[in-house]
Amino acid sequence: MVRVPTLRRGRSAASGGASTRLTLASVRRRTLSALALAIALALAAAACARNVKQDAATGEDGKSDGAVELTMANNEVIAKGIVTYPGGDRVDWRVFELPKDQLGTMTVDVAWTPPRPGLDLQVAVLNQWNHVVAETKALPKRSNKRKKQLVIENAKGKYFLQIYAPNRGDAARYTVTVTFAAATLDSFDWLKESIADPPKLPAVPPPPVDCTPTSFDKKNPACASVCPMPADPAWPACAGVCPTPPDPAIPSCLEVMPCPNPPDRKFKKCTAADFPPCKAAMPPEEKKKNPNCDRFCPPDVVAEVSNVVPEGSTTTVTVSAGKTDGVDKGWTGELLDPNDVPIKNSKFTVTIVTNQAAVGKVKVSASALPQGVRARLRAPCPNR
Repeated sequence: MVRVPTLRRGRSAASGGASTRLTLASVRRRTLSALALAIALALAAAACARNVKQDAATGEDGKSDGAVELTMANNEVIAKGIVTYPGGDRVDWRVFELPKDQLGTMTVDVAWTPPRPGLDLQVAVLNQWNHVVAETKALPKRSNKRKKQLVIENAKGKYFLQIYAPNRGDAARYTVTVTFAAATLDSFDWLKESIADPPKLPAVPPPPVDCTPTSFDKKNPACASVCPMPADPAWPACAGVCPTPPDPAIPSCLEVMPCPNPPDRKFKKCTAADFPPCKAAMPPEEKKKNPNCDRFCPPDVVAEVSNVVPEGSTTTVTVSAGKTDGVDKGWTGELLDPNDVPIKNSKFTVTIVTNQAAVGKVKVSASALPQGVRARLRAPCPNR
């Protein structure tokens, strides 16, 4: 009849005291309950800045004196279960005994299935006096290895398996298989071996605290790249952010500040409706500041020709309209007879301009010009 593995409670094996045994079915139910609680505690640990004790969700087998007792059959014993550091069920203890009065080689094969690649699992083998006789080595980071093996020579008597998740994020479903090959007894005295305490396992450190503009704390490292609300111009992460009150010297403030009075086109909230209509007589500097002048084309100016100077076959004409009328250098002109009909070959370009007059040269002799001649002046608009 096969013996059912049981869970030991009470004093450790070394004390020789009485113990209370649980059935394998109860152990499995407790393992599933622990796994569900482990997941809940893992979520709680991610949401709350507090420590999660390594045994917050473990059962009696989280300590050596509560180790689940396994029975070796055909020189083999198998331990299965789940450990999870984030879930607070970090350690499982198992205890078994080799065939009575036999000495030999004990092989411990460890295999595990983690919830994601790169998670580790450690197994320590202790004798009945809680002395570590062998322990698996930690895996390098990002290792995908999921098997380890220990070989213990001159094995005899009772042994404990301490199966644990070594790092704060480790968790796995494991299978530990122990096989025994008997050998000839020797005279090695295990009583002369020193007794060592099992390794101390730290609690899970608190998770990092998130930083937002409204939960800003200069002491929180996560806030190094966050600009608080309201913005602090002295904080490096606030470089380029408009502070409160806004400063027009900071470019980002020009995006959000209201349009001032008088309006300034540097402020994005200033629209064409905030500026006065464009006029031909406005100075060029004022036109550049007024968006209404961006595509403005002044109307033609018609004025009397106040003076003509003959120069051979050409004539220099002076028109009685100047800068006060919006006329400037580069404007073009054309002479008109008393009936406002353009005179042939009389087109010209304004080369000299004063406040009251504009001067240009036409390819018409002065004698060909009629009395009462006038000129139409036109601005060089790109959209004309």
